[in-house]
Order: sequence, then C-alpha cells, then structure tokens
Amino acid sequence: MSNHVHMVFRHLANQKDAVVDEKYVITNILYGLKRFSAISCNKVLTRKGAFWQAESFDRLIRDENELERVIQYTLFNPVKASLAEDWQKWPFTYCKPEFLETFT
Repeated sequence: MSNHVHMVFRHLANQKDAVVDEKYVITNILYGLKRFSAISCNKVLTRKGAFWQAESFDRLIRDENELERVIQYTLFNPVKASLAEDWQKWPFTYCKPEFLETFT
C-alpha cells in the first residue's frame, strides 16, 4: 500500500516445539521491521526523522475462518484502494503458497 503495510504471520511461539526467546516477542519483531524499513525508506527518500506512526494496529487471529478473512482482506486491499485491478498484479504482495489455493 502507498501509506501503510499489512502483514499476516504465525508466531513461532505458538508452535509446539518452538523455543521462546525474548528477541522473538512480537513487539520486538515489529520494532525491528519498522526500524529497518524506516532507515531504508528514509535513505531512498533522502530524508531523516520518524517514518512510521508510533502505534500500529494488530489483532490476534483466533481460528482458521478468521485467518482466511484477514488474508483475503490483506490481499484485496490494493484492489479496494484502486492501486491494482487484480490483487495478483500488485507487485508488493506476497502470500505463502499454502494460502493461495483459497484465493486463486
């Protein structure tokens, strides 16, 4: 999207055999992503200072039906914003192959 990012992911701590490490706490993961992308974007835009809003919107997905709805919303967001005619043609979209069967 031109002014925000959508990301859907499964946290490894939810897996049976996952090792829970403080650096993989969701807030730390998002901090790292926002920090790296802000530095990179500011370089491209030849600017300095804050890039992202201080707060982000997140939600916990509780079941497979909700997961499907959230992925579908995320994939079709560029179409809704008139940035692409088809979500598959939006060059900044990635969807894990196992989820694509539902949307193709």
